[in-house]
Amino acid sequence: MNRSQRRILAKSRDPRHLGEIAELHKKGGRIDKAEEKYREAIAADPRCYEAHNNLGSILKETGRVPEATRHFAYAFQINPNDAVVAFNLAIGLSAQHHFGEAVPAFRQALALRPSYADAHFGLAFALTQLAEHDDADHHYQAALMCDPQHFEARIHLGLAHIDKGKVVEAFEQAEILARAENVPGFPHKAFGILLARAGCPDGAKVCFENHLARHPGDRDEIAMLLAAVGGTLPSRATDQQISRLYASRANGWDNGAAGNAGYQGHRLVAAALASLSDQRADTVVDAGCGTGLVGELLRSETRHLIGVDMSEPMLAQARGKNVYDELHRGDLIDYLNSHPRTCDVVVSAATVIHFGDLDVVFDAVARCLRPGGLFVFTAFPNDDDPDAVAVATLNGLGQGGCFRHGADYIARVAAKAGLAVELLRRDVHEYARKSPIPGLIVALRLIG
Repeated sequence: MNRSQRRILAKSRDPRHLGEIAELHKKGGRIDKAEEKYREAIAADPRCYEAHNNLGSILKETGRVPEATRHFAYAFQINPNDAVVAFNLAIGLSAQHHFGEAVPAFRQALALRPSYADAHFGLAFALTQLAEHDDADHHYQAALMCDPQHFEARIHLGLAHIDKGKVVEAFEQAEILARAENVPGFPHKAFGILLARAGCPDGAKVCFENHLARHPGDRDEIAMLLAAVGGTLPSRATDQQISRLYASRANGWDNGAAGNAGYQGHRLVAAALASLSDQRADTVVDAGCGTGLVGELLRSETRHLIGVDMSEPMLAQARGKNVYDELHRGDLIDYLNSHPRTCDVVVSAATVIHFGDLDVVFDAVARCLRPGGLFVFTAFPNDDDPDAVAVATLNGLGQGGCFRHGADYIARVAAKAGLAVELLRRDVHEYARKSPIPGLIVALRLIG
């Protein structure tokens, strides 16, 4: 395209021309300009499905998954006969853990393009999350039939074998993968998780180190994975790791907590507090308040309710519920330490799980509580060693920056901070793939 043609194109308001300009900007790395032109194309013709789809791709790549998914949905509504559009919609839904909604979109993509390996893999992954394992295995294998070098499909097929106790079959997949480790773009991190779960910690360690060498920005997550195979245990998941994790989960978090077959931490905390006190609390701090699930349950029983969280996307959800008297964005340890003797109760659902060393947590809570105050929280149990801390299992929890804490460890560290155990029992913390994930519900009281 010559300079004169570019000038003519630049002045055009035709949606197709605007899309072409957007593509030129995107190829040149000017993503903000590309986004602007796609939006102009949509304004000129709201039924330009290509612009919706391409804008959605930019939004997804820049971390704005809910908005991206809305544009993919518009594109699909306008043209349901484009396999890429259907696939993109399914990926957006899956990224927000709307797996049940993603499945029909994946199936539509495959109806339009049966040899679409990525769509077979995406469908298999969604079906796995829905515990439809036989159908999932079929689509993992179909993805490999379409593309034998679809490494993610092979890794997840290996993980599916492990979940079924088929260790020999899992090793067969691992052996095939090992022969491809030097292929550009090979997913060393995911392969390391497969090896770790197959009982090969040394091989997993090498894979994690290879990933880190290629992706130094992932050092926080890799530190957790290395700890799972014998490396140094981090004191906590980093702020960056947690921020990334919950930014991607914020919009779908409450959906995962609806009913009795999802996340249960907020209900456990509220029920434990109700069992220990029949009086309305004066001031309650919800440490790691997230989208406000605990706050909704405690609002009527609390005079002054304060929420603290580091994730702005999660806080945005909490603000919309109008249940907190105060909401603060920041580190919960900093907040607790800077507000001594200001509250009667600290609650924390699915937040302490991101701390390995609980000394700093319990010391901060003891500083913030008034004498006789309660700290009610959930944790994952360390059944391997009741007096120690470990990274959570690599079934998704460890990758999500979670730790496991032994019951004896909790009681010992709490006593050092002047906190006495009032309640410590096991219950179902959440469900993953329709299977229960055990948790600990703990209540500590400040002595004095």
